Order: sequence, then structure tokens, then C-alpha cells
Amino acid sequence: MKLIPKRFRKRFRKSLGRVKLRVRNRDAVVAALNGDAPIRLELGAGNRKMDGWLSVDRHKSSDINHDLREPLPFPAASVQEIYSSHLLEHFYYSDLMKLLQECHRVLRPDGLFGVCVPNARLYIAGYLEEKLFDREKYCTHLPATSNEAKIDLVNYIAYMDGHHRYMFDEENLLVVLKEARFREVQLRDFDPSLDMEERRAQSIYALARK
Repeated sequence: MKLIPKRFRKRFRKSLGRVKLRVRNRDAVVAALNGDAPIRLELGAGNRKMDGWLSVDRHKSSDINHDLREPLPFPAASVQEIYSSHLLEHFYYSDLMKLLQECHRVLRPDGLFGVCVPNARLYIAGYLEEKLFDREKYCTHLPATSNEAKIDLVNYIAYMDGHHRYMFDEENLLVVLKEARFREVQLRDFDPSLDMEERRAQSIYALARK
């Protein structure tokens, strides 16, 4: 490292880090494809780990560190099941559809796509009937909330301090999944084996099949 001029060392370390990351991702994908267990992916998992699932996210602790705006690093029809929780709302519509189409591509025939998204309808209803809305229950991300103006209930779910880019209700979640060519698209109940209890009150759950 001392032979490299100081001004290039940082750039070199970054390049080396990217190479190591690509190798780690490749090894994780190859191991999954060569294994006996069905491949199950949790997209946007952050630092959460579920037994029997590979986490795919930009988080440093993810099994596969991957930008979900890019094609998924799996061949077509290789994945048994995909799950995401409070992920889809972070994408603009065009990127959202690309991600869902990628999920459809990598799933095996009859493979399942389970999803959980925040329910924007709750916040719009709160704007219309503020007295019936429980801010402490539904507005838990403090950097994105205001306790003053009614319209900030809509701002909360629509923008989430700059993190949200698309809103869902029970109707359009199903429509978007159908647009991505999924079939047997339907709302589902909360599943304690997958879904996070702390998100239960504010979420919509759906299940679709390739």
C-alpha cells in the first residue's frame, strides 16, 4: 500500500472493496444455486435475518449486498419464494415495476411473492377525520412527523422524510402486482412467521403467484 501515492490510496481501497463485495455476492448466489434447499429471498431486509432465507439489500450485514434498482443476481426460474416488508414504497413507479418484473423473472413457476406495504389509506382517512386518528400509533418515525397540521399526516406517508416515493392502498397493491404479470393475487392476513408485529397496525399484506 505504501508504494501507492497517498492521493490514490482511498480510491484503491474503494475499488478493492467493490471487488471483494462482488466476489462475496457471487459466492453466495452460487452456493444457493448448488444447495439442496429451496431458495427464498427477503428483499430489503436491512439487518434482519430469518432462518431459511437469504437477505438481499444494500445493508452491510446482508447475505447478498445488492442495489435493488439493478437486476437480481439470480437466473430465471431459480427462486422458490420472495418476501419484502415496507420496501416497495421506497421506489418510484418505474423502478418499482422493474423490481417486480425481476421478481417474476427469477421465481420458479408457481413460486410465491409475499409482500407487506404501509397502508396510505389510513393516513388519508386521518386527514379527513383527524379526531379518529391515533398519531402515536401510526406516526412512529419521528423525523417524518409533525403534530401540528393535518396535511402532515399525508406528508408523513407520502414522503417519509424523503424516503417514500409511492403510496399503496388495498386496491392498487393488487393492481400493481397484476401489472407485473403475477397471478392469484390476493390480500392475506398477518403472518407472524414472516411479518413484523410492530408494523402490523399500519400495513397491507398480499400474496401472489408466478
